[in-house]
Amino acid sequence: MNWRRLAAFAAVSLFATAGVAADPPDAKQLQAAISASAELFAKAFTDRDAAALALLFTPEAECIDSDGTVFHGRKAIEAEYAARFAVAPKGAMTIAVTSIRPIAAGVVVEEGVSTFRPAAAEGVASRTRYTALHIHQSDDSWLVASVRELSEPEVSSHDRLQELAWLVGKWREDSGGRSLDTEWTWSEDGNALVSRFTLRGVDPKSRSGTHRVGWDAERKQFRSWVFDADGGAGEGWWARGADGSWSVPMHGVNAAGTRVSSVLTYVRDGVDTLTIAQQQRIVGDESLPAISSRVVRQPPQPTVPAAKK
Repeated sequence: MNWRRLAAFAAVSLFATAGVAADPPDAKQLQAAISASAELFAKAFTDRDAAALALLFTPEAECIDSDGTVFHGRKAIEAEYAARFAVAPKGAMTIAVTSIRPIAAGVVVEEGVSTFRPAAAEGVASRTRYTALHIHQSDDSWLVASVRELSEPEVSSHDRLQELAWLVGKWREDSGGRSLDTEWTWSEDGNALVSRFTLRGVDPKSRSGTHRVGWDAERKQFRSWVFDADGGAGEGWWARGADGSWSVPMHGVNAAGTRVSSVLTYVRDGVDTLTIAQQQRIVGDESLPAISSRVVRQPPQPTVPAAKK
């Protein structure tokens, strides 16, 4: 069974019985039909099957992207999606239909939001609002006559931060008689990564602070805010290197009010190990040598069985 007949079977054949003309569908039947069509579109997109996707359109359909570019006709639509699939990452699409409105006999307007999540664990999900016009066909199928993207793909701060989600967990660094314990978690609203760190062994008392990473919508970069419990503070913006490392030029003041700066570099070595380097270190007018350390993820604490009563 080809995709067009499958669409007819999954959607509009709900409205007719053999040898009897179909009555106009009620609201529930329309909801089932258009939802089935959306599911077929999402499956074809996820399967990267441009030919199957094009069969969900009428022969003279149009597809208009968020830039206003029009692709007219089933062949042009198939070619456009084939070109997209050739360069886009693999992943899964889901569609949430938010509105279905009949506007004439056999004509329905659908509105919704499509979400695409790349297969890569650190990929960024995107959401796009759209509107589509469905036309009832003589063979009782419903096909898309026009679809328009209403906005550029929208990406939440939480989805963007998936690129840094590997930080979540407890980490420990032991170097030169000191230890640094850091625990990264998601903020309560899920739109930032937050760590609490404690440094021991440098002086009689331990030093602690927090590090918060969020999305800077103006600069289109991740941004760090670091606060030392003694009053020091710093900030910086993250940049990803071609080798997958991350560098963060940090600027701020220490607890004594002296200007300080350095470039932090995070290099992953597998899932549970990091190398963190501090370069271009400056305190006031003094340049300090670069330092580098190996940081390991701490395993979860074993569960202690409850004592028997």
